[in-house]
Amino acid sequence: MTWRWTALAFAMLSWRGLLAADEEQVKWMKLEEARAKSAATGKPVLVICLTDLVSEGPGTKGIDRSFTTDMIRPFRDEFCFVKCTDMATVRAVKVTSKCEFVTYDPDGEEIHRCVTKSTADIAAAMKKTLASYCSRPITWSTEAPAPVERSPDGRRLTVVLFRDESEDVASLVSALEDRSVAKLHGRCTFVSIPFRKDSPDVAKWKVLGAPTLLLLDAEKEFSPKSIVERTGEKKNPRELRALLRRGLAAVEKSHR
Repeated sequence: MTWRWTALAFAMLSWRGLLAADEEQVKWMKLEEARAKSAATGKPVLVICLTDLVSEGPGTKGIDRSFTTDMIRPFRDEFCFVKCTDMATVRAVKVTSKCEFVTYDPDGEEIHRCVTKSTADIAAAMKKTLASYCSRPITWSTEAPAPVERSPDGRRLTVVLFRDESEDVASLVSALEDRSVAKLHGRCTFVSIPFRKDSPDVAKWKVLGAPTLLLLDAEKEFSPKSIVERTGEKKNPRELRALLRRGLAAVEKSHR
């Protein structure tokens, strides 16, 4: 019986060791799976080229083990990881070198690209990605903006928030400042209006409660007639990103 208990104890220790090791590994995905997860979670996609199908660049031997090291471990929950090991992925991400490192935001736009020759290079590239793709505070105005001139950089929105001190408003502001939404800030002007029942502004804009978010065509006068989208519902960053894109598309369409 003693040997059986010994064998069982050894098996349990081995199983726990495998679980612990597995928890320290990054989760590798196919490119399309990573893109879908990125769109859902807001995490950036990280692609590393580990194939000899690309002739240029440093050797790939041992580079994949970099992702199990203490230097990389703090980042394992920050990305959707893809090993580029087939020609379809090589073409999709347009890599030209072994050990090429590429990151994308949830919209598929490139954040950073470089060739990594060591664990330290990979860690530095991850840090640079996260520094570029990060949440950003919003500067709110309390004044009605004048209509903006048409910009070669694209249409613009005036984002109006009727707000109070509630947690729902704080949650909405946090979602607007999220890293997956922040890249659209440059195409928006943000205006904050206090929500007070029976106030002239609440009546003018037909607001029923806070938070209420209104998207206006920034090229038009600051008035309810310029509204292209509105919502009084809770929104997560993914939903707000989609809302802002719909608003920009509606403005673009209205000016054709």
